[in-house]
Amino acid sequence: MKTTRHQSVSAELLKDLVDFREGRWRGTRMQISGSKHFPTTPQKTYALLTNREVLMRAMPGLKSLEPKSESYYNAELEIGVAGMKGRYKGYLELQDVRPGEGYKMVLHGEGPMGFMDSTVLVSLEPASDGEGTELTYSGEAKVGGTVAGVGQRMLSGVAKLIIGQFFNGLQKEAKAGGA
Repeated sequence: MKTTRHQSVSAELLKDLVDFREGRWRGTRMQISGSKHFPTTPQKTYALLTNREVLMRAMPGLKSLEPKSESYYNAELEIGVAGMKGRYKGYLELQDVRPGEGYKMVLHGEGPMGFMDSTVLVSLEPASDGEGTELTYSGEAKVGGTVAGVGQRMLSGVAKLIIGQFFNGLQKEAKAGGA
């Protein structure tokens, strides 16, 4: 029987998922960190970060964000960047929630080119100049499957692009009085 490219990608992805879940993971790890200033108070910024409608408008490619509980969402994201192109499904869970101060965000997604697991700490502090909020984030992403072969530099660049687009969209929402 002839194996198509799609079948071999799916078999590779399945093997990587099993290896990951059984502790034999061989993908790529990336550190994620940064900060962004918002013109809103920490409480208002937190409200933006936890508002489904605002997130749907702010995140390019976010096709669905369906709440399953107050802190758990099923999500679907379409990425149009070469080497990672496709529709990814997964979940987003907020843990250690401190309204107006931050939370830990756990993400998992799977798509045609691979999978990603990430844990990110998000903190909100009043800006040092007394105007608005300083949001900081830091964490780690683990990427496996075909997409892990794209290379650390490209993955880091794509991650920065997506995160930057999201925070720019969120800033526009804050300035427009979203939430």
